[in-house]
Amino acid sequence: MNTINTLFPVAAARNALVAATRPKTVETYPEDWVARARELASEFQAGAIDRDHDGQRPVDQIRRLRESGLVSLLYPKALGGGGGTLQDAAQSVLEIAKVDGSTAALLGFHFYNSLVPLLADYTDKNADFVKRSTQSRWLWGNVTQYVNKDFVAQHHPEGGFTISGIKKWNTGAPLAEITTVLAIHPDRDRYIYSVIPTNRKGLTFHDDWNPIGLRGADSGTIEFDNVRILPEEVLHWSHGPGQTGPLPLWASFGAIFYSAVFIGRTLGALERVRKYTLSGRRQGTFAGATVSADDPFIQAEFGQYWVEAQAARAYFDTTIQTVQAGWERRRELTDDERSKIALETLSLRTFASRTALEITPRIFELAGGRGTAWAADFDQYWRDVRTLSSHDPEVLARRVIGQHTLHGTSLVFPTHFRPRTH
Repeated sequence: MNTINTLFPVAAARNALVAATRPKTVETYPEDWVARARELASEFQAGAIDRDHDGQRPVDQIRRLRESGLVSLLYPKALGGGGGTLQDAAQSVLEIAKVDGSTAALLGFHFYNSLVPLLADYTDKNADFVKRSTQSRWLWGNVTQYVNKDFVAQHHPEGGFTISGIKKWNTGAPLAEITTVLAIHPDRDRYIYSVIPTNRKGLTFHDDWNPIGLRGADSGTIEFDNVRILPEEVLHWSHGPGQTGPLPLWASFGAIFYSAVFIGRTLGALERVRKYTLSGRRQGTFAGATVSADDPFIQAEFGQYWVEAQAARAYFDTTIQTVQAGWERRRELTDDERSKIALETLSLRTFASRTALEITPRIFELAGGRGTAWAADFDQYWRDVRTLSSHDPEVLARRVIGQHTLHGTSLVFPTHFRPRTH
């Protein structure tokens, strides 16, 4: 290990929590990313229940992710990254999600939002953002929310923009040193995407994240008061005259990492309850069984849950291959090919969410009354899944899937801006 050799200026961290996430040492990129993630998950398991109960931010866990280089896994080696695959990244999130939902969610959101510079431009015009990220091993936050139509930038007389307004649900940004910021261009006919440090003057982070699950995945409200966006902080856009809808493939990458959390939480719940049924005999256990795991009814229930989880995992692996292949061909992808990828990843996310919501609350059928003890924290899995799945209601996703599969039509994200009439 060695210390970070910084090529770019590093400003003071916004607060002590962010400072505590900074790497103390730097590990060489591992040969096996998933094995390294599994090792980190073993570390993170210690104290995970207490962190969940107390709603603690996973500060030490973020520091370890940065030290390991996992945060730079998806970036190409030519830009200082780990050169890993989408399978490496998604499986790493899944492994961590087995034991720590909040840290896994932060890593998953980081992965697909740290790709924003590469998604906005398929050349190397945004390469400097990536090089700075790999040099400092940043965790990325995101201030996106395409639905917020009141978040409009204004021109700054010296170039660039200023932004005032409020954005909610900014996952990762309160713990990150850098964040993407999506705003509407002053002309109100397109978006601008920028990358700014979170210690920028005019930013106020409201400590208001207090959901039932993913309690450490800080997604609080951020208030912008005349925040300066420098010209060099605006991402280059190369997909036409201007960005009028979601980034190409952005939603598909997001669906992969959502699914990684869903499936990881499900597998983690099953592993916890498996060990639990081997450790004792719940009330009502079948006569003659010395431990609950020998009860034929519990065996049948567990078997059913296990089969469903394996189906989700297989779907996950297959869909990742599709997205990886699309990413490698991103410069040649047609609208129809992007549409098929979008539909497939939306279907995966829906299936993974439904499977997780079905299995995670039913593990109490196996654990029994003792499993409801506060100290056992068996409800953490369902709470995390329920919180994340509520971001995008399943009923809306199913309707979109049904509409397009019934009619055989393409899933194309429409423009968010109405054409000007003269």
